[in-house]
Amino acid sequence: MQILKFFPLVLSGFISGIIIYQSLLIAPSINKLLSSQDASLYLRYIWPKFFIIIGILSLLCFVSISLFNSNQSTAKLFSILSMVLMIICYIAIPYMNQAKDSLNESLFMILHLGSIILTIITLLMNFSIFIFWKY
Repeated sequence: MQILKFFPLVLSGFISGIIIYQSLLIAPSINKLLSSQDASLYLRYIWPKFFIIIGILSLLCFVSISLFNSNQSTAKLFSILSMVLMIICYIAIPYMNQAKDSLNESLFMILHLGSIILTIITLLMNFSIFIFWKY
């Protein structure tokens, strides 16, 4: 039972690792290796899953903290906010795709930059869970 107290740290580590891996390695590689049309198809396939996975892991982190670490209020707040931000990013995907398809580059750039900023905030919050964790 004692090990479950640290399960949120494992989940936050997974979330951080997924964000770093996807953002720094996978996405840039796809854009270099595939044609723009093929890259677009692949990225439209993978990013929704990225946001869903991080959202689910964030929810699991929140539930785990609520059940086994009720004194971890900052970590609980960060995990639920992480989930909410990933839901926002997921909801924005169809609008981003529509803007790109209709050549509305300014709207696409705003939505894309917004999703990048929300993902960076999610990464920083998950890093912060380690900093604010009460051992």
